Amino acid sequence: MRALFLSILLLGPGLVAGCGGGSASSAKSTTTSGGSGSGSNVLAISVNGGPTAHQANGSIYQNAAFASATVCVPGSTSDCVTIDNLLVDTGSPGLRVFQSEVSSLNLPTAKAANGSAAWDCVSFADGSFLWGQVEKADVTLAGETASGVPIHVISSSTSSVPSTCSNGSTNNENSAVLLGANGILGVGVEPTDCFLGGASVCDASSGLSSPPFPAYYTCSGSTCSPAFVVLANQVTNPVALFAADNNGVIVDLPSAAGSAATMIGSLIFGIGTESNNQLPSSASIFTLACDNFTTAFDGQSFGITNAVTCAGPGSFIDSGSNALYFPNVPKMTECSSNTSVGDLSGFYCPATTQSFTATNMGNDGVSKPASFSIANTEALLTNSATGSDAVQPTLGGLNPAGFGFDWGLPFFYGMKVYNAIDSQSVPSGVPAAPWWAY
Repeated sequence: MRALFLSILLLGPGLVAGCGGGSASSAKSTTTSGGSGSGSNVLAISVNGGPTAHQANGSIYQNAAFASATVCVPGSTSDCVTIDNLLVDTGSPGLRVFQSEVSSLNLPTAKAANGSAAWDCVSFADGSFLWGQVEKADVTLAGETASGVPIHVISSSTSSVPSTCSNGSTNNENSAVLLGANGILGVGVEPTDCFLGGASVCDASSGLSSPPFPAYYTCSGSTCSPAFVVLANQVTNPVALFAADNNGVIVDLPSAAGSAATMIGSLIFGIGTESNNQLPSSASIFTLACDNFTTAFDGQSFGITNAVTCAGPGSFIDSGSNALYFPNVPKMTECSSNTSVGDLSGFYCPATTQSFTATNMGNDGVSKPASFSIANTEALLTNSATGSDAVQPTLGGLNPAGFGFDWGLPFFYGMKVYNAIDSQSVPSGVPAAPWWAY
């Protein structure tokens, strides 16, 4: 998950302060709608700018898809809250919500292997992290319910965060203003946040002599130490615990020819389990090594080079990333740290929009081209017609050293993207999960 926010000052209903010039069209953009209709396995998603987009001094979260979830005390159908503006993230597993969103429920605590309350730390490629206790809840998405799901309840406190979690960073995104969302709905290709290659490395049965970090912890006073947690108490992808339609998800978003104010689409549960989630014969399936595939671009290959150690600049598909992030092998101009909308260093600012084609390749050799365009980020965000738009299909940035392609939400526009969950049953005749397909 990576993010860029455009801070805006609302002058009145529907009015946004202009931030300068640009080269985009002056025509006002509108809402783009699409998706696969209704059904018990279809959850509406919206690229709408996030929970603070229409508040004074709020921020627009570009290229972020949001959905709602109902969280209940286990076994109850009345002691519940519905949480909206959850970031839909196919790059991580598990529901992560702020403590303030569920404080009225008094959810039961999940335990670590030593019997103490389990705490969880998740860190992201941009250096940000989330810290909080693991609690159990019943989670309903559209018409599907997962019972007794371990979820990550994000602490509002900044104290007692272990250094092995923060890793020297102060970027604790423990509020909606900082995260740009009311939480994260992780529906990625793994069933839990420590699962890889058919097993969990956070369970003592992994054979590790000590718990990995940053992952799970137990705390004594203000001192927190890494801990093992049994698989059943690890933060879990709620889709994997559905009674049906539990083998994956499909993100279905309409195409975006240019910037747009908002976009409406669907998150469909299950692959090959209902009439509305069948895998078409035209889709290419990309099997994975260490949850990555390979992207060939500009004469270079970005993929896992050692499947045992997971070494190599792997590439992946991630709806939780709000741009296309990739190494600057074309040597495009990068944005300045001092622009009218703040620090844009790490994003691309070519003089004119650049068009490219890369080729994605699965671990078993399946390949398919992917075409994309990258525009000047500063121009997109300062133009009076597009600067307040949540849908920005040509937004691109530089991936950190050691990473390949991060195919963020702009990749999803105009297609159905399938991700099959590791160790779940998939339709006959297709490779075992995990995989992506499009």
